[in-house]
Amino acid sequence: MTGSRSALPGTHVTGHAPCWGDPDFAVADSRWKTGKDLVAICEPVLYVCGGCPFRAACIKQVVPAKNEFDGVCGGRIWLNGVIVHALPDADPSELPPPVIRKSCGTAAGSRAHRRAVEQQCPRCEPFYQPGPNPLDAEDDAQQLELPNVA
Repeated sequence: MTGSRSALPGTHVTGHAPCWGDPDFAVADSRWKTGKDLVAICEPVLYVCGGCPFRAACIKQVVPAKNEFDGVCGGRIWLNGVIVHALPDADPSELPPPVIRKSCGTAAGSRAHRRAVEQQCPRCEPFYQPGPNPLDAEDDAQQLELPNVA
């Protein structure tokens, strides 16, 4: 699902960002078929986010995880609301703050933060393990072979 970069009423901070209105950042579904196609479109423009002061505001406005965003947002490439690639200087503090849950302080709490694409709370940081990259699943799917039918 491709998200929108149109400003919400009263929210115009990212309208000043250098990516505003560029179709290579919020990529139309009709322009790509696989996650690798999406990355191929987005990677050449990702550098624009380097040093951009609006990265956290961009994530807050677009809400890529909730909106299952496909494209570039906040120095990261998103596929169905999951980060598949990020700039080396992408800072986790640019992501939304953690929601404190009953499960915090456990591996399940850390996974809940990861699924919500938010920062890890201090109690969950020791349990953090990066989640699977959806692009890896595409590689597995493409390597499947059909049996020969004689």
